[in-house]
Amino acid sequence: MSKINYIFLLGRPGCGKSIVFREVAKMLKEKGYDFDFRKFDDFPFLKEMHDEDEKNKRYDRFVPTSDGGFKVIDSNVWDELLKKLNEEILENSSDGGLYAVEFSRPNYVHSLKLFSKEILERSIAIYIDASFECCVKRNEERTRRAKEEGIDAHFVSRKEMEETYLKDDRDELKENSPIPVFFVKNDFETTVEEIKEQVKPIVFEILERK
Repeated sequence: MSKINYIFLLGRPGCGKSIVFREVAKMLKEKGYDFDFRKFDDFPFLKEMHDEDEKNKRYDRFVPTSDGGFKVIDSNVWDELLKKLNEEILENSSDGGLYAVEFSRPNYVHSLKLFSKEILERSIAIYIDASFECCVKRNEERTRRAKEEGIDAHFVSRKEMEETYLKDDRDELKENSPIPVFFVKNDFETTVEEIKEQVKPIVFEILERK
């Protein structure tokens, strides 16, 4: 069985991908697993595409929302972003690294299958399970803090959240994912200690395939 180089972090915007991966990485380090690290994310491609369309006065792929964000109206955009992400991963990763690959979609089974076999055969996925309202609240709070600090926020409008991320294929993912999937609960009441307990089997799997 191939070693694990890629950990796909799946779930709604605001579900807590960063904290879950941080706990996985921390536990691996504590067990003596030394690795190069980089995080891959499709948001920079999305922002670049949106900003380019806005500059060129093109309005067939995105529309602005009343809360200062934007919404994708061309569904082809989502697959195009992941294909770009696939290329970036292949160009900027090595056999000696452990990489986080983050994205949010309503159709994870389809989305994972867009990645090359070379990546998938060395991957596992973590689906971070948080309620819709919890994710909305976290996303809004994260954006507020980022603006206060002068950081370009990873903002997702309420309209985009409702129309794109309200429901997903979480249950189908259990049976039909092309790679092993672990599920981590991270809702309003979840503590860091509970996350640590949930990621132990994930760390064990990575070390087993080291």
